[in-house]
Amino acid sequence: MMYILLSVGLLLAAVLGYLIFRREPAELFVLAYEKIGAAPKQSRLQNQWTTAASFEKMLLWLRAHEFMPVSMEKLQTHTAAWPRKPVLLAFLGGYQSFITEIFPLLQKYKTPAALFLPPALAGTYNAWQNPQQEPWQNLLTIAELKTIQKSGLVSFGAMALEGEDLTQTPLETARYLAGESLFRLGNQLGLKPQGFAFWPAKEFDIKKAVCILPDGFKGIILTPQKGSCQTSKKNPFFRILFPSQNIRLVYYILWKHR
Repeated sequence: MMYILLSVGLLLAAVLGYLIFRREPAELFVLAYEKIGAAPKQSRLQNQWTTAASFEKMLLWLRAHEFMPVSMEKLQTHTAAWPRKPVLLAFLGGYQSFITEIFPLLQKYKTPAALFLPPALAGTYNAWQNPQQEPWQNLLTIAELKTIQKSGLVSFGAMALEGEDLTQTPLETARYLAGESLFRLGNQLGLKPQGFAFWPAKEFDIKKAVCILPDGFKGIILTPQKGSCQTSKKNPFFRILFPSQNIRLVYYILWKHR
């Protein structure tokens, strides 16, 4: 009896070890960051904040494990031109802390990233959030966006015009907001729109997102759900990870694809 129990235990341990240490198939990861800095005590969204030190640690870890940050423009090329382990560093919201704390690190390590912002709020604040629940933060000004653009390290994408949750609006309104947002990003701010992020629209999958975006849109589409890259014949999918929510789990998931 003892021998049977020992054999079963060893078998279970072997299966568990296999599940923990096995390599996973290649995926295209997006590391999505929202607020940068130390979370204020009154913030009810503590799990959306990431310090610059934590981000720099991630950059070094990615380099050590041969992950290659890429631009949205690179992702719109054929997959044969991608590095072996690409990852997209995506910053959502267009907060001013991006230029003060993240941008210097991107320059230091010559690392590309993607910045998604609501064009109508450039130079204002995150008016889409209730200040009684989350402190308002200043957003990047047009001049700051131009400075970032000149570096060539950052590609730009749009969010809803004023940060609206497009799951809470009628379909025709959502289509207008998405189209107007892309138009203003390019024509008002002078930034080439290379993607669109549906945030905080957590119920959106790629099929719903495509129905709302303008016909013929070829940029990168991000939703919190897994979805196929619309620009690749091989149809890989983006997997969105949030380092600020569970950094240890993110490291583990990435490590599984070593």
